[in-house]
Amino acid sequence: MDSREGADGSRAAAAGGSVAILVSTLLWGTLWIPLRHLDDAGSGGPWATTAGFTMPLVVLLPFGVIRRRPIADAGWPLFRAGVLMAACIALYAEALLRGHVARVILLFYLTPVWSTLLARVSLGERITGARLATIALGLAGMLVVFGSGTGLPVPRVAAEWMGLFSGFLWGWSMVALRRVAPEASEFDKVFVQFLFLGLLFAVFGLVPGGRPWTVPTSDVVLRGAPWLLVLGLLWMPLVVWLTVFGGSRVEPGRVAVLLMLEVVVGLVSAAALTREPFGPREVLGAVFIVGACGAELFARPRPRRPPAPAAPESARHGVSSAPAS
Repeated sequence: MDSREGADGSRAAAAGGSVAILVSTLLWGTLWIPLRHLDDAGSGGPWATTAGFTMPLVVLLPFGVIRRRPIADAGWPLFRAGVLMAACIALYAEALLRGHVARVILLFYLTPVWSTLLARVSLGERITGARLATIALGLAGMLVVFGSGTGLPVPRVAAEWMGLFSGFLWGWSMVALRRVAPEASEFDKVFVQFLFLGLLFAVFGLVPGGRPWTVPTSDVVLRGAPWLLVLGLLWMPLVVWLTVFGGSRVEPGRVAVLLMLEVVVGLVSAAALTREPFGPREVLGAVFIVGACGAELFARPRPRRPPAPAAPESARHGVSSAPAS
């Protein structure tokens, strides 16, 4: 009975985590909306978004002080997961502000390709047929989107490279989350991530080619205040909590597959609400890249069946082990 209840509890936790990830895709896929509204308000360039990413930390800080002992006890695995997730979000946000939404999202979801190649180089993992399909589909998608006939079909501007690298950091952060001690609560994981998010976004905002850092006037601050509050007090705390909650309960491979819904949400919203280029090339590239993520689901190694116990030496030679009468 206990084992059955434990299995039911595990399935319920995984189902709840999957729902959380699916809901988070609606917010991740449309994150560019509050970011660009805040940026369009002219609120001092990166200052406004940095403030929006720091605001949750200010709100959560008193509770973080109360939880300081469990957070410290969780140690480096918790802080590593927090830094990786913060770096991923900061890079992704900066890429969305600088580049084309559709291209940034598609580059973000090339993660399975790089994960497969890195696993081969660093861990010596065998590249199976399914993983070859992952690489082929992902690279075909990038070739379609970026192959304009001139030069290599690779990202060409800083925003596109940010989108590509943020996807790599995302996969790494999901693995790191699963290695955090179970005693660390969802609050601890969310809080530690916000410790670094604002700072890292400010650092990435210094990469040449971004918006100028200017001191906003009071009128500009008032004009951007509604979107600042939406981003800092509602959007970011909710989407990060949903992601941490789901990522702590669902294996990273399944998280990556569930998050494919973000591609649809992001591409549809960008096509409907922006004048950025989005035509057959982007649609076909999206099909290939989503296919690469789907192939990754089937590329995960299956657990090996334990070997059958060896027969006793006497049995192999036809000798009875029964005592002689």
